[in-house]
Amino acid sequence: MNSKQSRFVIGLVIALIVVIFAILNVNPVTVSFGFTHIKLPLIVLIIVTLLLGAIITMLLSSTGNKKNDKKLSRNAKKQFSNLKVSNDSQIADALKENEGKKQTK
Repeated sequence: MNSKQSRFVIGLVIALIVVIFAILNVNPVTVSFGFTHIKLPLIVLIIVTLLLGAIITMLLSSTGNKKNDKKLSRNAKKQFSNLKVSNDSQIADALKENEGKKQTK
């Protein structure tokens, strides 16, 4: 099982646990928002907070990655270019040494 499959299975198990917990807690509760009070079943509150948490996690996990990827990509290209120049000069030096050895024979 690869990483994506195991993460999916773990996510399903956690979701199932939350759903079972929510179904067992259907009593109405009062939620205060400071300026108002709302009375709703606990199952609705649990599911809404779970969805809000998932949305916040998704939004926060995707921020900043594109900038870092661009920087990483630029840095990787620069390093690759430097490596290529270094390898080219090493090859040229080796060819010069080889030519020198051939001429001395």
